Amino acid sequence: MTGKAQVKRRVTWAHIVSFVLATAIAYVLAVLSSLIFPVLGAPGVSALYVATAVYVPLGVWMGMWGALAGYFSCFFLGLYPSGYTVIQSAIWSFADFIEAFIPALIFRLLRVDPDFAVKRGKAAKLFPVFVSLGSIILILGIVVQVLWGALGEPFTTFYVGSVYTGLALAVVGIVLGLLVGDAKTWGAYTAGIILTALLSGIWGAGTLTVFNFPPPLPAELFWPVFTGWVIGDLIVLSVLSTPILTALTPIFKRTGLYVESWWS
Repeated sequence: MTGKAQVKRRVTWAHIVSFVLATAIAYVLAVLSSLIFPVLGAPGVSALYVATAVYVPLGVWMGMWGALAGYFSCFFLGLYPSGYTVIQSAIWSFADFIEAFIPALIFRLLRVDPDFAVKRGKAAKLFPVFVSLGSIILILGIVVQVLWGALGEPFTTFYVGSVYTGLALAVVGIVLGLLVGDAKTWGAYTAGIILTALLSGIWGAGTLTVFNFPPPLPAELFWPVFTGWVIGDLIVLSVLSTPILTALTPIFKRTGLYVESWWS
């Protein structure tokens, strides 16, 4: 018999505690995002939903634990401060489940071992500059908007500029990852970003406006909610999740928390 025997992993308290902590952090960020960057007319929906930067990477690292953190943080958001009923929140919250589940599914279905390092040539030096600078600029813009956005110009323009500048830098970083990083990892991640934004947007906007028991918002709000949802997800996942995954994946994989399957 050749090769090493595969050690069977088990669910531990560390997995459960990490899930609870991630859910709590994601809920706080979800509430702040929905209050500070609202999509008008749609309580709980944010044009910059920072909570996704918590549970989407967690889905890549911990499988179903990340998806459940997304679901329950959105469920509690639906109840408070959004004001939806328990049934409405229970159905709507699958949108955030989808956000973490799709990237996790892609990595596991294609049997991709996450390796976000960029090791070849000058790109290895340029990559962290683009990715980290993009996230720093976006975070700086968020801080300016939170502190002084109510005053209007020039703070609002600075915030908008930081969003697009951060996104542009992050996209360059992702392209570098595709070109000179691990092609499977960056291909799976890019597909995950696009698919999860679209599918979660369809479910999230659809259950708020078209089908639910009953839908809490008018049907004509589907497209405004869907557009704000998808654009916000693409920005956050590109600009914030990318540096998180790049920096923390090697560390996380060395811990007992990393999940190769779905639960352990």
